[in-house]
Amino acid sequence: MKKLILSSVMAIVCNTFLLTCSRDDNNSIDCNGTQLPFTSIETYFGCPNTKYNMDIDLNNTYTIIRNQAQFDQLVTIPGDCPINLDLTNYDLIIGKKSVTNGNQSIDYEYFTNDCQTLILKVTFNQDETLFAPNLTYHALVPKISENEIVQVETIVN
Repeated sequence: MKKLILSSVMAIVCNTFLLTCSRDDNNSIDCNGTQLPFTSIETYFGCPNTKYNMDIDLNNTYTIIRNQAQFDQLVTIPGDCPINLDLTNYDLIIGKKSVTNGNQSIDYEYFTNDCQTLILKVTFNQDETLFAPNLTYHALVPKISENEIVQVETIVN
């Protein structure tokens, strides 16, 4: 049921955002800064504190997980949060970032700047504590096609 609801919501949101692209006089589509839909494992499955509790063997980089077998092989998550992703319609962009002090929150933006480049902007909002974690970030996004390019930008505030 959750998968059906997520699929419906993502389809509506995706269509809404994609229709905001405008055409210029040459009939090309202007996708500069078009926001794209995404969700997270925390939001969709209710898994708490994934920045600390979800793990993948990466260091200051990211990967795209395209199926459940890949997810099961690469990602570790506490047993009290069972996850069965719908990776036939969605991909998981997941990465790790080392920071020099404590983290208050992580903000995400997912957008396209040229209709082929998908950008996940991840902003780490830091605090003054001395705890320097290696944080996991992620976004569950509509399936990425072969001709689309994914970039992840990380910013530490």
